[in-house]
Amino acid sequence: MSDHLRAIFRFARLGFGVTALFFCYQLVVDFVASSARSPAVMLGFVCLCPPSLISIFFRGVEFGTRASYFLWTSIGILNAALYAAVRALLLARKKKLD
Repeated sequence: MSDHLRAIFRFARLGFGVTALFFCYQLVVDFVASSARSPAVMLGFVCLCPPSLISIFFRGVEFGTRASYFLWTSIGILNAALYAAVRALLLARKKKLD
């Protein structure tokens, strides 16, 4: 595998990992009823995972159900594709400048 594809795949894994952290954060906060979601943390995750805004349209899906796992897996794949596309564009721009 070439170095460019390896870099793109690394960024895709990073994008999926960010989504996984976001989902885990929401699961933990929902599990511990006494804590509330921090707006600053939520805004940070939304900036790092823009496809998570899709979940707004699926407000009826409760965390911990099969539907939520399917929804957030789909969001994770979209975020991984976004990160990979950004990395590919950056590599193409760098190659064009050279």
